[in-house]
This record gives sequence, C-alpha cells and structure tokens, in this order.
Amino acid sequence: MANTQTHTHEHHITSPWVYIKTLIALLILMAATVAVSYVKLDAIGPLSGTVVNQTVALVIAVIKAVLVILYFMGVKDSTPLTKLWAITGFVVFFLMFIIFGDYAMRRFEPAPNYDIMGESGYPHEYMPGSEARPSNNWNLRPRG
Repeated sequence: MANTQTHTHEHHITSPWVYIKTLIALLILMAATVAVSYVKLDAIGPLSGTVVNQTVALVIAVIKAVLVILYFMGVKDSTPLTKLWAITGFVVFFLMFIIFGDYAMRRFEPAPNYDIMGESGYPHEYMPGSEARPSNNWNLRPRG
C-alpha cells in the first residue's frame, strides 16, 4: 500500500495596517531622498560633499528596496528557500554591477603626472591615432 501524505501550506495573511505603515515609511524615505538631493552635506574626511550626498541617497534607496521586497513582495513571511533565492538574486545583481562598472572604466588609466588638484576631476580620453591630442589639463591617457 502506498503511503500518502497530505501537505497543507498555510498562506500568511498580512494586515492592511502593515501595508499602510510600509507605505508611510516609503513616503518619508522618498522625502528624505529629495531633501538629500537639495541639501549639500559637508565633506567627511577625504570624501567630498557630493560623495557623501550620493552615499546617503544610495543607503536610503537600499532601505526602500528592502522594505518593498520584505513587505510588498511578501518575502518576509515566505519559505526559507524563497528568502535564499531573493538574497541570491540581489547578490548576483550587485556583483554584475561591480564587474560591468569595472569593465566600463578600463579604458581610463591615470597618467603618471596625474594632478589631483587639476582643472578637472572627470576622466578624459582620446582615440589613439586620431588627430585630436589631449591638452595639458587632461589627466588621463589612453590604454594602449
């Protein structure tokens, strides 16, 4: 005789108040993101104010994403396997972001006489073999 087992899976029902509180938290965090974009924060050590602003905005964005994933997508009350796949997906996305960002910046290489107090902090490039050569204030040279 076959052994038949019945598995019952209980679906978790989330209270509407949880969704309302999450929505209010997301609205407050959105207002904080807008405020950070208009207010120039002070430099912290070697980091400029712009880097501090971008870091604070990125931290707020990560908190908002975690709230959406946990509550609106229902990962908080799901199985451990679902939580594992959600975490794995974001780890892979983060690694892809780092790898593609590194790959995109490979064409820029600091020149030996790079002046950090120079006229521009943005990377400049020129195509090898082209007529246009960098002026003296260009702080990068092509990789070749």
